[in-house]
Amino acid sequence: MVGISSSLLTRRTLPKRLIRGETAMWLRLFKRVDNGSSLQARIRDMFTYAVHEGLLEPGAALPSTRQLAQELGVSRLTVTRALEQLCDIGLTETRARSGHYVCPDALRGRAPLPEAQGADPATVKPPQWASRLKLRPTDQVNIQKPANWQSLPFPFIYGQFDASLFPLAQWRECALESMHVGAIRSWAPDHIDRDHEPLIDQIQQRLLPARGIWARRDEILVTAGAQQATFLLSQLLIGPRTVVGIEDPGYPDARNNFLLRTKQVRGLPVDAEGVVVDNALTRCHYVYVTPSHQCPTTVTMSLARRQRLLEQADRHDIVVIEDDHESELNFSSQPTAALKSLDTCGRVIYIGSLSKTLAHGLRIGYLVAPAPLIAELRALPPCQYDLRHLPHINQ
Repeated sequence: MVGISSSLLTRRTLPKRLIRGETAMWLRLFKRVDNGSSLQARIRDMFTYAVHEGLLEPGAALPSTRQLAQELGVSRLTVTRALEQLCDIGLTETRARSGHYVCPDALRGRAPLPEAQGADPATVKPPQWASRLKLRPTDQVNIQKPANWQSLPFPFIYGQFDASLFPLAQWRECALESMHVGAIRSWAPDHIDRDHEPLIDQIQQRLLPARGIWARRDEILVTAGAQQATFLLSQLLIGPRTVVGIEDPGYPDARNNFLLRTKQVRGLPVDAEGVVVDNALTRCHYVYVTPSHQCPTTVTMSLARRQRLLEQADRHDIVVIEDDHESELNFSSQPTAALKSLDTCGRVIYIGSLSKTLAHGLRIGYLVAPAPLIAELRALPPCQYDLRHLPHINQ
């Protein structure tokens, strides 16, 4: 087995896969295996590491000896002899008039590379990350899904759509249309902080009215699903002393978003009519609810309970965050109008999503709130400096 100084290598600074023409990447890798060995040994180590770490797949082509010698600054003879030695140990093979390739069974029966040999622990002083962390998101309780859950015959994971019902033909047509020259000129430029106007039209004129909501264009923000909407609201509105009420049982991802900003998250009981409106609710600054299809009980909040909730919100200066969770999946009765449609005081912030009705992988949702609040959300660092807006080609 060809030896290698693994401590000099790091997968994070290399591409996932190297190809024959990426000579600049070979130079970077060559420099990282500089462990004092001869040039031939370093070239052997470079290719051995690339194969074992998956940077070169079995059957992949190696760069030509002339190209590699020029890039590494060594003689072509040095490269040729190193590749011959790799052939001798069965890692690579030559093909007539084609060059060198990784053997299809290069990794068969081979032991993994040895663990990296670090420096003397007495001299190493890595950063003390535990003391630097301002948050510990890994301590939160999250929904755990097995890695292969989508391939199970009966994946009992809530909120997932039936892929066989996805409108493949219509989606392909839309995707092809987005590749037309006129469409590309529409979505390709920098839109700064603006969402795609035709999508805003659809949300304003079709989706929201179906839920009994009428909103102006400046009251709508397209988000990366309902999750980003909840995250942005928590960043803008919630501080360490803010009290947030959330249904118990309730949506864990929303709860975790709020817990990143405040420890004052209070569970509110749920009964057959939805969240219970009592004194515990009146002590909250914000209340997060899923009235249309409560998560996870699937209870639909009654009209009387909705009116009671809005009355208490107005009386105690509470803002209600309505996540219209799976509103389309209520088959037991006629769909109940959204809580937002009953709001006459501007106290309900509405969150919608296309995950359940179209596909989770699109990551498209929307948020409806008063225009001044939408303007502030657009100016938040996650919108202004990070994401800015969702890709317009998806929108």
